[in-house]
Amino acid sequence: MIVGPGAVGSMLASNFYLSLDKGAYPFKIRLGGSKQSSCFTKKHLEEIKRNVLYLKTDSNLNFYTKPQIDFVPSLEKADFVIFAVKIFDLLKASENYFDSISSSSVILVVSNGIDAFEKINKKIHKKKLFRGLIETGCELNEPGKILQHGEAKIEISPNDSGLVSRNNDFEMIKFFFENAGFAVSTSKDSHLSEWKKFMANCLINPLATLFNCENGKIVDEPILDIFFKLASELQQLVDSEKLPIDVKSRVLEIAKNTSSNQNSMLKSFLNGKKSELQEMTGEVLRLAGNRKLHLPLNNFLFSALKIIEDKNKM
Repeated sequence: MIVGPGAVGSMLASNFYLSLDKGAYPFKIRLGGSKQSSCFTKKHLEEIKRNVLYLKTDSNLNFYTKPQIDFVPSLEKADFVIFAVKIFDLLKASENYFDSISSSSVILVVSNGIDAFEKINKKIHKKKLFRGLIETGCELNEPGKILQHGEAKIEISPNDSGLVSRNNDFEMIKFFFENAGFAVSTSKDSHLSEWKKFMANCLINPLATLFNCENGKIVDEPILDIFFKLASELQQLVDSEKLPIDVKSRVLEIAKNTSSNQNSMLKSFLNGKKSELQEMTGEVLRLAGNRKLHLPLNNFLFSALKIIEDKNKM
């Protein structure tokens, strides 16, 4: 079951359904919404239920899939649950879908942001929690249609750093994603994995949003110089955390893989929805303040985008 029928959740549902259709595993693929879903999300789910979920890739391969739709949380227990909601909705979503989770359910959180395990329902058993960091670009521009950009990639890590990486739950998650065509990497350190993705999000998303461009454009002139300066500021924060991450090279790789993608923050701004600005650049500034770091470009980005976001709400 996938909770969060946005771009990422729908992309995952499509890819898993294709594996199911090939006989890779005998399970139902369910895509879940909630009573609080936006009008667009409800139209999206209705379109899938009435017709199909259409997946289009950069290589011009087009697929028609038909995952089961849950307009509201189901009481049917799920073996494997993926939370693909915005990180500020993670607690509410995990509470809403708690009755769909059994003591044996395996939970994967793919939401962007850091400290995701701290933002999920405390009743969910920690040893069943895993972190997934997706490096695949995807867009949901009209109901029932998903655009997938770049190679399908995910890094998986357990909640407990002492957990043996080759346990049954870990292997099951790898199996699902590998059979769905994903390049799967693994890590025993969910904190490090989160920060690698967090740095990419905090560089790509606000910069591409400010310039209203696709991810790949931020590494072209005239934005490239700003990219390097922003990477240098974020590197200061990474170094203060004593994490082995080369921000510039890491983000260049992801920007290249998702070059034609309009990221989720930009989509939120364009559609007048709440973005993850506070959970990304806002969190960078909060952490930098705690460490007495001066990050002027991040501060400018946050201030400029906050003005635009507030204006969109008017």
